[in-house]
Amino acid sequence: MTGILAQVNISPGGMPKLPVDSARVTYAGLEGDWQKNRKYHGGPDRAICLYSEELYAWLRGNGVELSNGAVGENFTTREIDLQSLFPGDRLQIGECRIQITDVRSPCRQLRKWAAELPDLIVGRSGWMACVLVEGVVRPGDRIEVLRESLIEPSSEKTSSEL
Repeated sequence: MTGILAQVNISPGGMPKLPVDSARVTYAGLEGDWQKNRKYHGGPDRAICLYSEELYAWLRGNGVELSNGAVGENFTTREIDLQSLFPGDRLQIGECRIQITDVRSPCRQLRKWAAELPDLIVGRSGWMACVLVEGVVRPGDRIEVLRESLIEPSSEKTSSEL
């Protein structure tokens, strides 16, 4: 499965996160990005937050008009079904590699856009990820989901078959 990194977002604290032309991804998250409440946000297993343009379109279909970065994601994706990802899935994005760790839990701060938003996006709230390989990302970078492939039975003949 492949997609595109539509937007890279950072903030000095809080939401929305605003787009940047590129960002260095470190084990702690994106350089220049910060979360005000570090008790519940950020940390090594929650260094990156992902949300998709497709989920924003779904929200608009439910009467909530928001633009990329509004729900606090670092990576806004396109053409990748975030709903089909699982904890443990790895994604190569630009120079960096991340690993999905958990579904994002919607926080109360989302109420500033719509009172029903935290309840509406349960199950469609995006993903959190840790950073496996640091590097630079830019909008337009390809996203590749790296899943462990199943081992195929060997096609080699045994000595008794020769």
